[in-house]
Amino acid sequence: MATRQADIVIIGAGTAGLAAYSAAKHKTRNIVLINEGHYGTTCARVGCMPSKVFIQTANDYHRRHQLAKQGIHGGDRLFIRTEEALRHVRSMRDYFVSFVMESIEDIDENNMHGKARFLEPDTLQVGDQTIQAGKVILASGSTPFIPEPLKAIRDKNRNSVLTTDELFELEILPESVAVIGTGPLGLELGQAMHRMGVTTHLFGRSRTVGGLTDADVIEYAIKTFQEELSLSYAQELCYESCGDEVAISWQEGQDTRHIQVKTVLAATGRRPNVRNLGLEEIGVPFTDAGVPEYNPETMQIADFPIFIAGDVTGVRPVLHEASDEGRIAGWNCVNETAAFQRRTPLAITFSEPNIVRVGKPRRKLTEGEYHTGEVLFDSQGRATIQQYNKGMLHIFGDKHSGVLLGAEMIAPAGEHMGHLLSWAIENRMTVFDALAAPFYHPVVEEGLRTCLRDLAEKIDPSRRGLEIRFKSN
Repeated sequence: MATRQADIVIIGAGTAGLAAYSAAKHKTRNIVLINEGHYGTTCARVGCMPSKVFIQTANDYHRRHQLAKQGIHGGDRLFIRTEEALRHVRSMRDYFVSFVMESIEDIDENNMHGKARFLEPDTLQVGDQTIQAGKVILASGSTPFIPEPLKAIRDKNRNSVLTTDELFELEILPESVAVIGTGPLGLELGQAMHRMGVTTHLFGRSRTVGGLTDADVIEYAIKTFQEELSLSYAQELCYESCGDEVAISWQEGQDTRHIQVKTVLAATGRRPNVRNLGLEEIGVPFTDAGVPEYNPETMQIADFPIFIAGDVTGVRPVLHEASDEGRIAGWNCVNETAAFQRRTPLAITFSEPNIVRVGKPRRKLTEGEYHTGEVLFDSQGRATIQQYNKGMLHIFGDKHSGVLLGAEMIAPAGEHMGHLLSWAIENRMTVFDALAAPFYHPVVEEGLRTCLRDLAEKIDPSRRGLEIRFKSN
C-alpha cells in the first residue's frame, strides 16, 4: 500500500473544506483534499442558491394576484410551465457551481476523490493509499435525513419520496406534494411550490416554524402561513402507498384527517456525515447528539490533531458559519492554536414574509432580566405600499443596561433588518445607540425603529423624546 506524507489532510470539498484550504495554503502547499461525493458545495449545488432561484420564480409568479389593485390587469392570464422553471433553476445552479469547480481545478493533483478512513489520529486510508498527516480537518458535510416510515414508502416507489437534494432534478413539479418539516427549507420550498400552483400540504411535528422560539411570533407566523397554504401539526403521520400516490393520515384534535399526494418531500433536516470514518476506533469522544466533541472557538476535537468544520458539526448549518469554521480550522493547522470570537448568530428563512433569528433566541434568555420591544407591520407605511404588510418583530434588550441581546421576527425585508440588528448586537450597542442611528423615510426599516422605541420606553421611560445625540465638545 502506497504511503503519502501531507502537512494537512482536509476531508470534504464543501464550503468549510475549501475555506480551510484557502486559509492554510498561505503557509503550506502540502495539503491533500479528499472528497467522496459530488463537488460543488451543498450551498451552490442543492441548497442556498438553487432554492433562492426557485423561490424568486415562485414569488414573481405569485405577484400576479396583487397587480389588479394597482390598475395593472391581465395577471389572471399568466401561467407557469414548471418544467421550464426547473430548467432555469438548474441553469442558474450550474452557473454558481462553475465558480466552485474553478477553485477545485486550482487544487489540481492535491485533490483526491474517494472515501477517507482513520487508521490513527494522524493516519488515513483512501483506496489503496495511506496518508500520514500533521493535521486533519474533518469537513465531511451532512446528508438529508429520511424518517424510517418514509424510507419504507421510498423503497416501494423511489419517486414517491424525495429529499431536498433531489427536488431540483425533477423534470416537472408534481400535481400535489406533502412537505414534511416546518424548518427553513421545508417552509421555503413548500411555500414556493404552492405559489407555483402545486397542491401543497406542509406538516410540522412541534408547533414552530422557521426555527422560531418566541411564542407570540410563532403563533403570528403560523396564522400568516395558514392563511395562504395548508399547514398542519401532528406528533405522528401515518403513510401508505396507494398505487402511484402516498396516503397520509394524522390526528387533529378528535378528528382523523386524510390526504393523498403524488410526492412527499422530506425536509426533516440533515445529519452529519460522521459514520464509517473510523473516528470511534481511534478514540474520538462523541456528544449525545452523535457528533465529535470539539471546541467551537478553535474547532479542535479534544486534544487530537483533528479539527472539524461546517455542517458535520450539526450546530450552525449555514454557509457563513461553515466558511468561518473552515478558516478557523485552516488557520489553527498552520499556526499556534488560537481561540476565535464567533460572530453573532444570524439565521434567515427566505419565506415571504422572511423569518429571522438574530443574537440570543427567546428560549435562551433569563426570564426577568430583559425587556421585549414589539411591533406589527400590518399598517407600516412602506410595507403597505408594497402589499407586503404582514409581520411581527420582537427585539430583546437587557432590562438594566439596554444592551441589545437578540431578536426574532416574521417580517417584510426581514433579511435586511436582521443584518442591521446583528451588526448592532455584534458591536454591543444599546437600544439608545441604535435609535440614534439614521432612519430614512419611507422604508420598511422604520418598523424596526418603532420596535426599538417600544423597547427603549420599557427600559428607561425617562429618556422618551429626543433620540439624536448632543454634540460633544
